[in-house]
Amino acid sequence: METAQDQDVRDELDPLLRPTRDALLGRGSYRLPRWKRLLQPGAAGRAAWIRLETDAQAERLGRRTPGTEHVLLAVLAVHEVAVREPGLAPEAARGELFDRLGVDYARAHAALDAGEVALPSDPRSVEEYLSVGGVEQLLDALLQEATRARRLVEALG
Repeated sequence: METAQDQDVRDELDPLLRPTRDALLGRGSYRLPRWKRLLQPGAAGRAAWIRLETDAQAERLGRRTPGTEHVLLAVLAVHEVAVREPGLAPEAARGELFDRLGVDYARAHAALDAGEVALPSDPRSVEEYLSVGGVEQLLDALLQEATRARRLVEALG
């Protein structure tokens, strides 16, 4: 009988990305506080998954309130999982969009986890950035303004 440890050895996906993969493939779910479940019953679509993944990224890094750096991590995580999982949305796997960043999920996560980069306050709320449209528009908004996400990309680039 195969153990979870045996599966982990064969699973080439970075362990930090496994919760994202499992949630996107329906093998797991995002943990939501009760008040959020009540306010967002039946939320679906891109806006919902990016919001949920943003919250999950902030939680994994020990933050209660997500910043734009967590939005960036969410987009990077979903992109990197989508590249490896053929059943996920092709929009999430467009490589040219992410190649221009010059940063990957593991490096960004490690820098945030270690506190290597001094991050300013975000000029707008995370919700305002999440409402701008598609992934490309979201990244443009994150990187054109003096956001925490932009500072992270500049520091790692």
